[in-house]
Amino acid sequence: MILILRQLSVLYIFIIIGFFFGKLKKEQNGHTGILSFLLVNLFLPAKVFNTFSKNFTVEYITENSKTAVISLALLLLLVGFSLLVSRLVFKDKYDQKVCRYSLTLANYAYMGYALCESLFGTEGLTDLILFCIPFAIYTYTFGYAMLTGKGKTYKKLLNPMTAAILLGIAVGLSEIDVPDIIVDVLSASSGCVAPLSMLLTGLTLSAFTMRELVADYKAYIVVAIRLIVIPALVYCACRLFALDSVIMPAVMMSCMPCGLNTIVFPKLVNEDCALGAKLATLSHLFSLATIPFWLSLLK
Repeated sequence: MILILRQLSVLYIFIIIGFFFGKLKKEQNGHTGILSFLLVNLFLPAKVFNTFSKNFTVEYITENSKTAVISLALLLLLVGFSLLVSRLVFKDKYDQKVCRYSLTLANYAYMGYALCESLFGTEGLTDLILFCIPFAIYTYTFGYAMLTGKGKTYKKLLNPMTAAILLGIAVGLSEIDVPDIIVDVLSASSGCVAPLSMLLTGLTLSAFTMRELVADYKAYIVVAIRLIVIPALVYCACRLFALDSVIMPAVMMSCMPCGLNTIVFPKLVNEDCALGAKLATLSHLFSLATIPFWLSLLK
């Protein structure tokens, strides 16, 4: 528990720093676009490639052959569950879409990857990334279309993240020796993911007033479901059906707070991102208490 709180504290300190820097220098908030671009197109793909190239082997595939099926089943259940909840809580159609996205897709990449690696090492991170592949595909297809209203979402599948996964798998299976200079670049880039992603979270949220972020009771309902109900259902299902091989990545992914794409994607098409900001803020605040609880059950 102490180790979990320590690692979480490090991440949240970076969020706080980003938030106050954003408030202090509001004219610098335009740079979040550059930071986001670097994170999504360089640092995070480098971490994913680095992880898969070192850990993805024939033996690993054999031991985790059921992971993709279980993950896909969970995704489909969350899609149906989020659709039901969104219609019960919100009347506005776009707010329903934001709710559906937030309950289906947590912040498993920016926060989840960093926290998982610090607690469970690169092998644990490999398990989490593998488990989240169906969720990553959903993010850049149906999720993107849902929040932006744009079609032809299959084009979004061709991006640095999916390329990093495929290349990492190919290198890992073939056991190709990556040149030392490339390894050093990948390691340095990977080390930037945790602080940069948390700073970006703080900077993004700093564009809103605290009153805007904490005054909507409906947001608290969604956050409670995201941080308590969904992890509880996932944990109990894993224990009930003896899914010991996936319980760590499943619980790790499901207990993460709401992600930032409910802010980033709407901004691309000038949609209202107020609800996304509320959900991101409240879920990150309360997850400081809920994440240690859920992860302590995995020990």
